Amino acid sequence: MNFIHIAISARLAHGDLVAADGALEAGPSDHGVRLILMKQLLVSCANVTDLELICRSLYKDYPAISEITTSHRRNFEFAKYIRNIAVGHVNPALSQKALEWRPELNFVLTKPDVSAAAFLGYAVLEAAINTFVDGERHRIFDSDTDLAYPPDLTRFLDFLGSTVHVGIAYCAAVAAAALEHASLPDFNKDWLELSAKAGVTDFAFITRKG
Repeated sequence: MNFIHIAISARLAHGDLVAADGALEAGPSDHGVRLILMKQLLVSCANVTDLELICRSLYKDYPAISEITTSHRRNFEFAKYIRNIAVGHVNPALSQKALEWRPELNFVLTKPDVSAAAFLGYAVLEAAINTFVDGERHRIFDSDTDLAYPPDLTRFLDFLGSTVHVGIAYCAAVAAAALEHASLPDFNKDWLELSAKAGVTDFAFITRKG
């Protein structure tokens, strides 16, 4: 198991979650900025799901870590679903569903301004949220989500906030456990040797599998 990779992944996800959560909690007035922060939190929550795939072996020695996310796994699965079809890239079927859900987009798409872009972004996110279904039943919420409707927005933000806070706790625990096993050099003692190696770093293209 690559403990250093796990620690880096956990610390990155933790940092993203904390920073974006704090920025969203501050209540930015710009709807576009709020949307970006919501999307970033969904991506970071999805990254927690990816992190779990590479660190499950830690659970043998640290069973309490797995318990952090046990009752929230569907939430993280939901975040990953949205990341994969609406944030990382937009699925063509989702584009069609968004037009069906929000016919106003037929007009909004012709307006290349910031407010129109924000409306489009929320419409696509809503469509993604509403397609997370098992047959006709939504797997998280008890009705369709309209983010322009305050109770629906609050419901989604409550879901997102609770999931983010679980993710923060999980990433902190994973990072701490991984660092207990990581063989990191003593930077203060070995900085001269490490600096010499840094000076001859040879960068090469990294494939998706690393």
